[in-house]
Amino acid sequence: MNKAETEGAGPRVLRRGLRVLGVLRQAGAGGMHVVDIARAAGMQRSTVYRYLDVLVEEGYALRESEAPRWRVAELGVMMAGDPHAQAVRSLRPVLRQISDVSGDSAFLICRAANDSLCLHREVGNYPVQVLAVTVGHRQPLGVGAAGLALLAALPPGEAEDVVAQNEQALRAYGGMTVVQMRRLIESTRDRGWSVVGNAAVPGVLGVGVALCDAGGYPRLAISVSSLIDRMQAPRQRSIAELIRTHLAQDEVRMQRWAMPGVSAA
Repeated sequence: MNKAETEGAGPRVLRRGLRVLGVLRQAGAGGMHVVDIARAAGMQRSTVYRYLDVLVEEGYALRESEAPRWRVAELGVMMAGDPHAQAVRSLRPVLRQISDVSGDSAFLICRAANDSLCLHREVGNYPVQVLAVTVGHRQPLGVGAAGLALLAALPPGEAEDVVAQNEQALRAYGGMTVVQMRRLIESTRDRGWSVVGNAAVPGVLGVGVALCDAGGYPRLAISVSSLIDRMQAPRQRSIAELIRTHLAQDEVRMQRWAMPGVSAA
């Protein structure tokens, strides 16, 4: 193979990989079966499989655990300057500390339209971990502890709009109704942190705390989830205090993040 052929092969391979990634991005959160990806990209399935393997390894794509479908991993396509990517970099050590102390899985989520989107997860050392929610996982805002904390921290009118628009989607989570969601929101506002169980993952309960930007608008939330038997009321309070204590650290405040009602200065 001569030099010209060698130099041309790299760009061709890159373009084909980007074509597969582009197909996945167009498919959105629902993802696609490899047959459909191959058809849309104009490639053989065997070739598409090779590109998908690389995209998954590098964090640009995810394979659904219960179906042979692939979709884009939102964090994988973020540029270095993306605020979510920056949040993950700055808050990953905090989640690690929370997970180490609690022994349970800790999650960082953001809002994606009317959904919550998992940006990062740290696994604890307790023998049984809650791993159903992975990076890139989306679900209606409020059905998970972090999403509920974020939803409750929104301005009331905005939160009500989200709940109303999610009415149909909520039913898939244990038959959740808008009335029940409003009660959860009210309890979260009164308490200052969220508690929700059996909605997103049966048998699991989570505790969440919202994070606001420098202007006081809720952008992120952190939660800890574990088996319901391990999360009785006293431990719920201790977990909430653990999260709040770590979010009050100077390192977090220097990143211009603060809990609702607390200045980020």
